[in-house]
Amino acid sequence: MAASAEEEAIIRKRFLTQTTANSAAAVPPFKKLAKRYMLFCAALEGSGGAEDAEKQYRELLSDLYAIQEHMERMQAAGDAYAREQAVYSDKQAQLQESIEQAERDIEERKRQLADARVELAQQQEYEAVKRQIMQVPARAATQAEQAAAQREIVDLQQQSAALDALFETRKAQFAGVLASLELLQARSGQACAEWGAGCVPAGFEQRRSIDREEPEESIVALPEGGAAAAAAGDAAAAAGGAAAARQPMQVG
Repeated sequence: MAASAEEEAIIRKRFLTQTTANSAAAVPPFKKLAKRYMLFCAALEGSGGAEDAEKQYRELLSDLYAIQEHMERMQAAGDAYAREQAVYSDKQAQLQESIEQAERDIEERKRQLADARVELAQQQEYEAVKRQIMQVPARAATQAEQAAAQREIVDLQQQSAALDALFETRKAQFAGVLASLELLQARSGQACAEWGAGCVPAGFEQRRSIDREEPEESIVALPEGGAAAAAAGDAAAAAGGAAAARQPMQVG
């Protein structure tokens, strides 16, 4: 930046003083002016007269006016360049401000985008939870199902209690049947043992044949009324118990 300023100052000085000519045949303005001034002084001191001095004076003024006009043009150009430089500086400042504002807007948009992504993720999670909640039955339906299940449990408990009572009853009945069977088996075994020994069991008596001519081997042992009734009752009870044991137990 400093080198550019120095070069600009050198170019400006050369342009104003015209120490170097634009072409090989041209004479630098200040060098020409100095030469014209020397000729004017020589005309004043010489013997050329007033006409020669007047001529050199007019040419000197012409060169001065030319240099003055050139300087005015340079001044106008410099002012225009200064104004353009100011406008350029203003535009550059505005452009820099626009760039900074754009960078701030970009950062703000990035932050908003990050917030939007977080919000979108939360909304997606909320939607997933919402779908799961919608799949769950309503509170009233769940309470109705619980009440129905509770009533069913109470009914099952009542049925279980009834079945337990029936089981105890059947168990007592079965125990009675087993006791009757054991008693019947004991009596049957005792009767068989007595018959095998050739003796008349208790409650029986020998009845001789009315016909005296009939041999004694025709004697038939008939049970008495009380003993026969007891034996028949025990046999019927045993038969009933055996039939009940063979039938499947009905519950309920």
